[in-house]
Amino acid sequence: MEGRRKVVVPDGATVELGLVDGDLLVGWDAVIRGEGTPPRVVVKGVAKFKGDCTVQANLEARRVECRNGDLEVAGDLRAKTRIRIKHGSLSVSGSLEADVVDVDRKLIVKGKAEVREASVGGNLESFSEFRADSISVGGTLIAHGPLRARKVSVGGVARLAGEVEIEELDVGGHASLAGGQVGKVDVGGSLEASGGLVFNDIDVGGSVVLAGGKGGDIDVGGILVSKGPLESFGSINVGGRVELQGPSRGQAISVGGSLRVDGDLELASSLKVGGTARIAGRLLASSISVGGELRAEEVRAIDSIKVGGLLSAPGGIRARYVEVGHRGRIEGPVRAREVRVRSRARVEDIWADDITLEERSRARNLYGRWIYIERGCVVSGEVKYVDELVVEEHVKLAREPEKVERPEDIGLGEAT
Repeated sequence: MEGRRKVVVPDGATVELGLVDGDLLVGWDAVIRGEGTPPRVVVKGVAKFKGDCTVQANLEARRVECRNGDLEVAGDLRAKTRIRIKHGSLSVSGSLEADVVDVDRKLIVKGKAEVREASVGGNLESFSEFRADSISVGGTLIAHGPLRARKVSVGGVARLAGEVEIEELDVGGHASLAGGQVGKVDVGGSLEASGGLVFNDIDVGGSVVLAGGKGGDIDVGGILVSKGPLESFGSINVGGRVELQGPSRGQAISVGGSLRVDGDLELASSLKVGGTARIAGRLLASSISVGGELRAEEVRAIDSIKVGGLLSAPGGIRARYVEVGHRGRIEGPVRAREVRVRSRARVEDIWADDITLEERSRARNLYGRWIYIERGCVVSGEVKYVDELVVEEHVKLAREPEKVERPEDIGLGEAT
């Protein structure tokens, strides 16, 4: 059958072909077998299938079309230009190679795939390495092997079980990754990575669960959990809850609800938490603002620490400025340039150049250059100052205040 400009296979026929020097037209429910070992069919022109056809061989063509139905290739499939499957699915048991693959329903590839552009209206499932410039899937994308692409867009669910190298990942629903490298990640629902992830930006509407990694900014509407350390990150902005495994290092964290870190946390810029923050280690940042409760082994800030409720750090609190809110409490020694204790708050030992205790607050020991104690306050220990002490009415001091000559005499040389 070689040498023909056009080969026609009738509906329901089973034929054996080798080289087709022209176009191949295949009817409904036909079976094509190849010549040689392994079986092979080479079409110099276009291979056109009406639908529901099977090719039991490796198939090569300039272009492959299936107008209305499914095409199954039991071998490798190679098209120099385009593969187009209308109103049907494509299944390839071997490798897939083409410039453009456009399938309306489902695409299954058992072997390695290398295309420039893959567009699937329904689901895409690959079992080996899949390489593409762009992949667009309307439903579900399942990749059992490595996936390498510049851009991947999925309307529903993406399950990527192999290592990934993706510049841009956009998923409407849920995305699960085994790990690897991604540039920009945009997921409408939830994101889960079971292995280490290197990323540029992550933007997720619902929840994110990571195994650890490093990258840029993370923006999550609901919950962020990292079960492994985040070696480095940009800014984390989360509406609900954040749980990190320490040590973690980054630029900044802003959390509407709560923050929990199992280990040390180091930030080059700010920490802002609307609710509570618990750090099972040291906390270092440029500035710290917590609306509710902050607990850590040690807390240090280059600029300021402001806590509305409880600030607990047995290892000490250091900053340029420290403030505890109305009815708040500080547990642990404080060293700063300026400390302001809001009304009815309770603190322990404070070393600072400038100390202000507002009305009805309580302290244990105060060591400062300038100390201002408003009415109704109680100090149960020492009050030592260098330059000035102002005490309003109805203040209770357990001991007589003592003026010293030098800041070093009361340990102020160690204040930050």
